[in-house]
Amino acid sequence: MKKIFYATVFFLTVGFSLNAQDFNTIPYNTQLKSFADGWYQLELEGVQLDVELRAGKYVKGNVTWPDGASYSGGLSGAKLSGKGTYVWSNGHRYEGAFKNHQRHGIGSQIDADGMKWSGKWKGNQKNGKGKVFDPNGMVTQKGVWAANELVARK
Repeated sequence: MKKIFYATVFFLTVGFSLNAQDFNTIPYNTQLKSFADGWYQLELEGVQLDVELRAGKYVKGNVTWPDGASYSGGLSGAKLSGKGTYVWSNGHRYEGAFKNHQRHGIGSQIDADGMKWSGKWKGNQKNGKGKVFDPNGMVTQKGVWAANELVARK
């Protein structure tokens, strides 16, 4: 009976908590266009930025929002881009590739409890080969996902 209960809790947790979460926006001020290329520590709209500017645009750095969320990695203007790590205020995090402020490419979504989904993302959704890991690092599910849904087990 205990095994059934744990399995049910596990799959409910995987189903609900490993879903994609939204990212906070990165504020931008047009006055930054007049700044020389280089690293700057700024505060805009309560958001702390330690960023590199090139041609008046963010290219990489660290961002911390008032809700406790943070990001470290590549930027393309005011959008998450390239490799990076985003940590939500609830302790969940995503490590991997970003494109146009979305998960896109290879990456891992790790919940605060240690559950992890690792694989391919497209347009902020699990899309392609991936694996689910329990908090001890054991693979519990692997297969192919499309639009966040497991479509083929492996």
